[in-house]
Amino acid sequence: MYWFYLTAACAVTPIVLNLPWWLNLVFALCIGWRYASDHRGWIRPGRLLRLLLLVVVVVAVYRQYGTILGRNAGIALLVGLLGLKLLELRNARDYLLSLFLFYLVLLGAYLQEQAPWLGVWTLVTVTVSLVAMLQLNQPQGLALRERLRLAGALLAKALPLMLVVYLLFPRIQGTLWGLPVDAHDALTGLSETMRPGSINSLSESTTPAFRITFEGAMPLPRALYWRALVLTDTDGLSWSRRRTSQVELESFQALGEPVRYTVTLEPSNKPWMPALDLPAELPAGARAQPGYVFEHPTFIRERLTYTLSSHTRYRTPPIEIEERASALQLPDELSPRVQALAQRWQRENPEPRAIAQQALAHFRNENFVYTLKPPLLGQDPVDEFLFTTRRGFCEHYAAAFVTLMRAAGIPARIINGYQGGEVNSAGNYLVVRNSDAHAWAEIWVPNDGWVRVDPTSAIAPERVELGIDALRRLEARGVAPGSLPAAAVLRAIELGWFEGAWRHAGWYWDIANFNWHRWVVGYGKARQDRFLKNLGIQNVSWEKLLALLVGSSTLVLLAYVAWQRHRPWMHDPVQRQYLRFCRKLARIGLVRAPHEGALDFARRCLTKRVDLQPAIEDITAKYLRLRYDRAANEEEWRAFKREIAAFRP
Repeated sequence: MYWFYLTAACAVTPIVLNLPWWLNLVFALCIGWRYASDHRGWIRPGRLLRLLLLVVVVVAVYRQYGTILGRNAGIALLVGLLGLKLLELRNARDYLLSLFLFYLVLLGAYLQEQAPWLGVWTLVTVTVSLVAMLQLNQPQGLALRERLRLAGALLAKALPLMLVVYLLFPRIQGTLWGLPVDAHDALTGLSETMRPGSINSLSESTTPAFRITFEGAMPLPRALYWRALVLTDTDGLSWSRRRTSQVELESFQALGEPVRYTVTLEPSNKPWMPALDLPAELPAGARAQPGYVFEHPTFIRERLTYTLSSHTRYRTPPIEIEERASALQLPDELSPRVQALAQRWQRENPEPRAIAQQALAHFRNENFVYTLKPPLLGQDPVDEFLFTTRRGFCEHYAAAFVTLMRAAGIPARIINGYQGGEVNSAGNYLVVRNSDAHAWAEIWVPNDGWVRVDPTSAIAPERVELGIDALRRLEARGVAPGSLPAAAVLRAIELGWFEGAWRHAGWYWDIANFNWHRWVVGYGKARQDRFLKNLGIQNVSWEKLLALLVGSSTLVLLAYVAWQRHRPWMHDPVQRQYLRFCRKLARIGLVRAPHEGALDFARRCLTKRVDLQPAIEDITAKYLRLRYDRAANEEEWRAFKREIAAFRP
């Protein structure tokens, strides 16, 4: 049972953090109860009690998840039922069935994530389960080292067939229809609606949103604005995008050299495809939306890679009448204080850039604070932020700035996306995380078109120059953003040797994770088609692909059978030791014929070498007992090996 317990623990470990605490406790108690009944004489639960426990587990899972179906509820129910199954195991069939069911629990972990460590852990768990199966079928006669070696050999034999199936099994384009409705609940991404605190909550997640590989030099951090959504409509409480049908890619005048890059986008369960501001081409398979943003035709639930060219300096064409009206829309009930402030700036200097500078100066000079933990706002968030709390995150500043610009008669809109990113110097690429989510503004300026204005940079320039992680370290040290000169900021956020080493280790882990998803998890239909084309196979249908899979699998199995027929004894430790004994006899002229059994060979040897009778009879008797008698023990096996090693005729 020890190897059985270890298999259970290995199978449940990858999902233990995703299960309710009480279910982990139930599973551990079931293992403890089973152990106590086997080794401490505890009474096992009867049929009535097991039925009652079954009902309790099913009801508890239903109350926890509101269902017993789906990814999370289904895995939780399976773990709970397998725990109860431990209390009624009686025969070899029950043990073997439970071992196979633990594979389902392990597969359930892949519905949560597909990290490289899980692949390694899967190999470990399968090896442990094979040792448990060997112990179940041959409880005596094999030492632990031999069982581990044999389990590893069985796994190694399966790897070629696994590789063939991985490469040739037909890939289905898109998502399987049979996935549970909650299969993508854990995915996070930018929402199409921005409310105070929406981006702040996303900034708490340090998981990668996408990675970028540049073909040339990487732009400066202040130019790394990744636009994903354009928000124009507001009711005073929230901002949302205007839903339109697909449009043609909007034109603009480039004022510099293009930046060429490749984006590897993580699954987000959203259709947005971020691009460096401004993109000059439409990614393959994408749809253009107003505001130089792109959408995928479906929600992105698998890794997506696309290549783009962008310009960080540009001039957009004249604004359309409908677009201008949308960019001037204000809530039905706008705060009089907000209107008065904007109109005062307009009277002082009606030029759009001057009014924008007035707003930025207002943020800098009126004790506004950029904070990752802003206070809650009420029914008029812009008024409360501007005149009461004056503490906010990027969406607070962007929403207040755009409202002020519109109140002053300047077309303006909010851009949601990401800003900056972390350079992985070990892999020479940029990692943009969900914590890099950002909101900024664009205002319409005659002769220049849409011009980016980031209100956050006025109050917290460190956010744009150094990233969100620098702001976290500043806030942890009690330093207000924008209160120190640049050199002092760099000293304040300087990493210690341990933090630096940990960050470098994180970079190498990200490289491993990136390549794992790129070459293993990301092997979909497109890459399978490219692989087959490289082999000279064009236009492969499902029928041809299945025939190729069956043919290749058959060749692997035939090669394995031929190998086993050539050396049928090599993985049987008892047989291997006996053949070592036969080779020693062959050196003195006693060669065993292929048709001779152990007893016949021993009798023939004794007719020629009576002096070897004690050793030959004893070794032969031990060999027959170890090979055919399940009652043989490990001590006999060690004595058998020692006697053959000492046998020198």
